[in-house]
Amino acid sequence: MITVGQITKPQGVRGEVKVRPMTNDPSRFCVLKSAYIDGRLYKLSAVRVSGNDVYLRLSGVDDRNAAETLRGKYIEIDRAAAVALDDGEFFIDDLVGATLCARTADGSQSIGTIMSVQSFGSADVFTVQTERGEMTFAFVKALNAEYDEESNVLSVDGQKLKEVAVYDED
Repeated sequence: MITVGQITKPQGVRGEVKVRPMTNDPSRFCVLKSAYIDGRLYKLSAVRVSGNDVYLRLSGVDDRNAAETLRGKYIEIDRAAAVALDDGEFFIDDLVGATLCARTADGSQSIGTIMSVQSFGSADVFTVQTERGEMTFAFVKALNAEYDEESNVLSVDGQKLKEVAVYDED
């Protein structure tokens, strides 16, 4: 399963929900026929995209009260329903469990294992288990990330990582 969005709130009184997409192209929702929420399969009866927001009508969700029960829930799809990725693209879900490496002038250094990725809209926040403890960082373009699917390694610019990383100091 691949997480593609999070329901942020009901929209209107007829069961429509507003979704924060977790994709670089919100129009990808337009080709979906169904999705899972909390393990339950829903058919998508209507999809509309407005800027970076997506609005969905789900089968069986016919009023605001039913839509309210879905607030905060994540929308997942089968991997088979996912769009094909271009070279250099990856699914965030694939990075959990991957090794994070920092590229430096001296080569590449293993930092730790990616434990989770949370999406907050402006940037995804990664949590990495390192020898020093937990580290978090905002996944920004300046990291120049490269993902090697075969070896399950995400490598980033080591200097930029130092600038955005925060360690949990107990």
